[in-house]
Amino acid sequence: MTRTSRHDRLPGATGEPASATAQLAGAVAEASAALSGKLDPQELHPTLVALAARLLGADVALLHDAPADGALPTRLLASHGAPIALPGERTAALDDLPSTPSLARRAVEGRCVEHTAADEAARERFHDVRAIEACLGPCWVLCTPLLGADRLLGVLTCAFAGSSAPPPELLPRVQALGALFGLALQAAERAAEQRAEGLDALDDASAARSPALQRAQALLQDARATLREADSRLAAEREWLRIIIEDFPVAIAIFDERGGRSLLASRRCEQLCGGPHPLKTPGLPEGAPGVRLCEPAGRPLLHHEMPLVRAARGQGTTCEELWFRRPDGSYVPVIVSAGPIRDDQGAILGAIASYEDVTHYTERARLREEWTSIVAHDLKQPLTAISAYAGMLSRRSQDTSGWSQKILASARRLEQMIDDLFDASKIEARRFSIDPRPTDLGAHLRAAVELAAAERPDRAVELAIDEGVPPVLVDPARMDQVIGNLLLNAAKYGDPGAPTRVTLSRRGAEVEVAVESRGQGIPPGALPRLFQRFQRLSSGPSSKAPPGTGLGLYICKGIVEAHGGRIWAQSTPDETTSFHVSLPLPEAPAGDG
Repeated sequence: MTRTSRHDRLPGATGEPASATAQLAGAVAEASAALSGKLDPQELHPTLVALAARLLGADVALLHDAPADGALPTRLLASHGAPIALPGERTAALDDLPSTPSLARRAVEGRCVEHTAADEAARERFHDVRAIEACLGPCWVLCTPLLGADRLLGVLTCAFAGSSAPPPELLPRVQALGALFGLALQAAERAAEQRAEGLDALDDASAARSPALQRAQALLQDARATLREADSRLAAEREWLRIIIEDFPVAIAIFDERGGRSLLASRRCEQLCGGPHPLKTPGLPEGAPGVRLCEPAGRPLLHHEMPLVRAARGQGTTCEELWFRRPDGSYVPVIVSAGPIRDDQGAILGAIASYEDVTHYTERARLREEWTSIVAHDLKQPLTAISAYAGMLSRRSQDTSGWSQKILASARRLEQMIDDLFDASKIEARRFSIDPRPTDLGAHLRAAVELAAAERPDRAVELAIDEGVPPVLVDPARMDQVIGNLLLNAAKYGDPGAPTRVTLSRRGAEVEVAVESRGQGIPPGALPRLFQRFQRLSSGPSSKAPPGTGLGLYICKGIVEAHGGRIWAQSTPDETTSFHVSLPLPEAPAGDG
């Protein structure tokens, strides 16, 4: 099992990870204070390995001596961390480095820091790495020479449990502590020489150590000044960002996933909610006063369903219609867009959401729908009377039958326009409903073709139905409306001398109805807006658009999509134009062959 080294979890003063500069300054200051006055090797050596383990986050720290001639480190002076108690040659690999190839020997020979993972190659090459890995398990080993006046005084070995390399900011800390430890060993060595000569060891050792302490204190002061300047700039940037968020005209809320999962909501957001954002008051009991984020139907969203929470999981949303339910019971419709906040490596740090009040637009849509319904309803009443009296007039007098038929035809056309307005208003308000049932589309196509032939005997219609087309789950009346509209358009815009071709075929898990006619065709630029409201095409370059509301294809699209299907058009100018309706087949019940 891989262990995690302590160098991966060094905290700052507040519990959060400290900056590299702050960690370096703190390590130098702590080491200087701990080494102050320590000139006895019996006290100094354990202190050095203990400081190395604590300030570098090492799991094992070893200190080796150097002989008087300065050749190589020999014996193990002190260790800290996991016990190095190994039998046979592994113990010798740590006690007598000159006799075996080692990473410490390589660091001494190169006068620089050496480090490696305890992989197979390193275990084969370095005996000290092999001995440490046998005790600690998977680890990373680092060795640094301890120099005083460019003279080797010892070598420090640190081992970090786990297979990941130490962070880059650890190397400057190792170099700084290595220099400080070398100075301490040099001071202890000089103190020992002075004691042998009968001098005052304490005063002279303190004097010898004072330049190192002064340099360490200067480094600490520089680091503290840099840290204060960085903190000041960071505070100014945070204040600037807070002011921007507070005064932004669109309501904004920022969800911080780091640490305490805090939420920052703008002033406009608080005004829109009529109180704190719902994420600031989680877990409200049902019926308790407070701000809630709800679906348009009124159901409050659960915590994991809220756009900010979903965005923090990487599931962004754009222009989602929701409602704020205020503590006073009133509702505010909003359009919500939310997305995750990521760092340079793509890790999610939090999420941001915007809320736009659409009360004005919702009210306008309601008034428009209400006005359309009122107008259509009021037109129905005189239209019914016109139709009734025209029918009576046609039956009573043969002399006026032609006029009455024209009145009836105009009344039927006006009735169709009113029905189109009703359907369009329902589709726009997302209140369009269907009554699906198993339907034989082939039978309905035959009936529609027969009706078209009776109404327009001069326009030929050909029907082709593939064998084995199964029933489809649709609203029969609505599908008759779609087919009738497509046949009427083919008669309006198609070549009178060319037949209209209607086909029904199966396409995998769908059935497809196609209505094709020859004629002038549809310009390529008009195809993208063909199914929009109030779009009408002229039947020739110099002719006007035929009478109608321009809602027929818009309503066809709404009907087909309500069935889960698709509708599209294809056209080659001056050749053929075809409209295609694709509808899904019902899924077979589980267990059917």
